[in-house]
Amino acid sequence: MEPLSSLENAAGADVWHFASSGESIAGSLLETVRATPIGALNVVTTPYCGGQRWRWIMPRGASVVDRNPVPMDFPVTRSFRTTLTLDIAPPDDIAQEGVLHFLSTLFDLKTEIDERADDLFEYRGLRCLIAPTARVNVLRTEQAAAIIMAIADRTEGGNYVVAGAESLSGEDFLERVGNIYGVSLLALDAKELFSPRLTAIDALFDRRLMNFAEHLGQPNREVIEHAYNAAGMRSAQPGLGPAEFDDLAKSAHQTQLSEHSALVSHASKPPETRTTHSGERELSHSSTSSDGEAIVLLNALGQGPKPWSRLIAHLRPRFRVLSWDPRGLEESESQLSLLDHVAELASILERESVTRVHLVGWCTGPKIAAEFALRHPGRVLSMTFLNMQVKCLESSPNFDTPFETEFEAIFSELEQRPSTASYIAASLTSGATEAGLDLMTETDESEAVLGAMNRDLRMPVLRPFRDASTTIRFARQMIDFWHYDVNEVAGQIDVPILFFASEYDRVAAPKASEWASGLFPRARLLQAPGATHYFLYDRADVVARMIEWFVSGDGMPERSDGHMPSLDPAYVSKSADTAGLLQAGK
Repeated sequence: MEPLSSLENAAGADVWHFASSGESIAGSLLETVRATPIGALNVVTTPYCGGQRWRWIMPRGASVVDRNPVPMDFPVTRSFRTTLTLDIAPPDDIAQEGVLHFLSTLFDLKTEIDERADDLFEYRGLRCLIAPTARVNVLRTEQAAAIIMAIADRTEGGNYVVAGAESLSGEDFLERVGNIYGVSLLALDAKELFSPRLTAIDALFDRRLMNFAEHLGQPNREVIEHAYNAAGMRSAQPGLGPAEFDDLAKSAHQTQLSEHSALVSHASKPPETRTTHSGERELSHSSTSSDGEAIVLLNALGQGPKPWSRLIAHLRPRFRVLSWDPRGLEESESQLSLLDHVAELASILERESVTRVHLVGWCTGPKIAAEFALRHPGRVLSMTFLNMQVKCLESSPNFDTPFETEFEAIFSELEQRPSTASYIAASLTSGATEAGLDLMTETDESEAVLGAMNRDLRMPVLRPFRDASTTIRFARQMIDFWHYDVNEVAGQIDVPILFFASEYDRVAAPKASEWASGLFPRARLLQAPGATHYFLYDRADVVARMIEWFVSGDGMPERSDGHMPSLDPAYVSKSADTAGLLQAGK
């Protein structure tokens, strides 16, 4: 098979279109079909076809494949609809289809929770909106493909449902998966969606599953027999038995564990460090390679490389990733302003001979990006603002979080009484231990865990408060940044911008990002449910995929002149065009 768009002489070819259940064919691909003298069009729909582990963050109804999907009005020769499928897990997030979608969603959520409160699932279950009596019909992917090809070889057309003759109950399915993944999965009827028994973690799991329960059920026996008869088989096959299901689920789990372990190991290896000069100051920065488009990561004030480590590991295969830690905390360094950081960014780009760049800023970093784009409008291809802190001391509206309000008072105290710096630093660092969850109700506990910081970051984020000197210097830099009003410059920046906001961000309010995204002419906003200020670390895979999707042009809003940005084919993300792929067969 090969992509249809690459065929110039496709007369008589059988074309196969694979799509997720309920998905429309992309307009551009349909035009290709219409313009090609094909022999037959076969449409195969399967749950979560071409699905990736980050699709849940997209606004409901949004497409990552094509901006203008259209109804399928081309004559279809054969139509196939499969039940849930399962096979050995593919690498990374490619084609997490069928049951793999459920397993990957469970693994990712459990990993996130374990990294915030590692014993939660030892005494708490995870409710799933699957009725105990629901039927979970599963076929091995290879088996489903063989049946489909046999039907295509033996028939001239028709509609077929490819499923197994037998199925698991919802309760049995959850028990088997739970035993393998180390979490008690509790069946809950969908009518209890708004039940008080459903915690915030349960609701987040349901959101990420993306209506998994809709794909459950046992097809009519006659409908199943029709497909098997068309394939030349005497009787319907049973599908995936319990033992084989367990083996494949265990294999998927082991693959996921290995991939996560490899990511952690890869992220622990820092990129190459280089030096340059900004004025008379020597400046260190890191670079992953000299290949690919350049992305510069703009860190939050006072922070080190740890929060970015996983994101760099995900981005470096495709991009040339540059980063540096904002200076100004050490006594040997002069006091730096926001404009000094902008100048340092310019020096790094000059040192690396980068003419055009994508900027990714976290927390205070977006203000550096905005000012750089204002001063160098032709050099910025796109900007991504992760959990932006928009606070400005002189302007409204006021979206301050309790964190920002408290630190404004602390910094004011330091400005008036620098002698209190040692006491303040000690007070801030002494509270770094994990909060106890023992006496909380299950509902309160669920909210607390989702809002908790990843344990890997609890000490690194305290870097600005190592001692009295770093605390004072950090306070002065923050006050300088809080005098910068993004409202005054946003309208002048004609650069596509992707905003990320997190539901449980206790540092920068999600409403602040929502407000700020409305100030820039070409901005769009993604909101991450169940995420914290450290989403870039907790789910670096999701952030990386969204950056790839955005900078490819697929996610970019219109230019200020009303036109869509032109797309360089080399920019198109491989993970974004899996679903909807048209292929020509024998």
